[in-house]
Amino acid sequence: MNGSSLTDKLLRFPPQTRLVNGRRLAYRLAGQGPAIVLLHGISSGSGSWVNQLEQLAADYTLVAWDAPGYGQSEVLANDAPSALEYAEMLHGLIEGLGLEQPLLLGHSLGAMIVAAYADRYPGRIRGLVLANPAQGYGHADADTQLRVYRQRPEMLRKLGHRGLAAARGPVLLSQHASEAQLELVAQGMMGLHFDGFLAASYLLAYDDIWNYLTGYGHRLGVIYGEEDVITAPTGVEQLIARHGRAMAVPLAGAGHASYIDQPERFNQALIRIDQTLLSSVSEVNNEF
Repeated sequence: MNGSSLTDKLLRFPPQTRLVNGRRLAYRLAGQGPAIVLLHGISSGSGSWVNQLEQLAADYTLVAWDAPGYGQSEVLANDAPSALEYAEMLHGLIEGLGLEQPLLLGHSLGAMIVAAYADRYPGRIRGLVLANPAQGYGHADADTQLRVYRQRPEMLRKLGHRGLAAARGPVLLSQHASEAQLELVAQGMMGLHFDGFLAASYLLAYDDIWNYLTGYGHRLGVIYGEEDVITAPTGVEQLIARHGRAMAVPLAGAGHASYIDQPERFNQALIRIDQTLLSSVSEVNNEF
């Protein structure tokens, strides 16, 4: 994040909007070449992908959406959505932009959405990548689900945007994160809207990634931070083992927002996974 300010960087990739299924959906666009669609997590937004938009644009078309209820995107009509409802909005965006066989990359809660999309439209994409994936609490007990549903929105209501960013921002990154990286995480939290945040919290609490991954028999990539304290490496490794066809790239020195913590190495991992998915090579060499 050296050089120009974060504001200047984001101005290079201003949000654009289009109607998708009758609702406004916002996204940032960069580059040319094979398409990669980037989905942020529950406390973030499209601007968090600025390093990917900058660094990968020479070789890829990058589309970073603001999920329904985030940024300039309208909230879903249903305030108790499943991942499939978000996936249908994603499908409308992919169709509307004319993206052919995109690679889908979902971070944290975004991983649940891309998994749902891949389950419903497996022939529409060239591959699936999960980054620090949230797996959801759809199979947890009712008390746990209610706690997960209420926790983050209540923090936003109590602390406000600045307080939430101060309290939660550092948790998303490694202990070695720079001020610029903390600023990028905070920028996403400052743009949260309560209704969208609440709907996404419902998704996290009451849906489960295995409602969709179980039916996805193709290979997938998984990138995760070894210092992640939100979606801990042990849980991610269990997902990798359970799926059986996942190519895993752990990133040392990266926390939950691994694509912000270690953008260059994250991007290298993403390119390598994309090439591997296309060529059907049996293993990814984890030299990142």
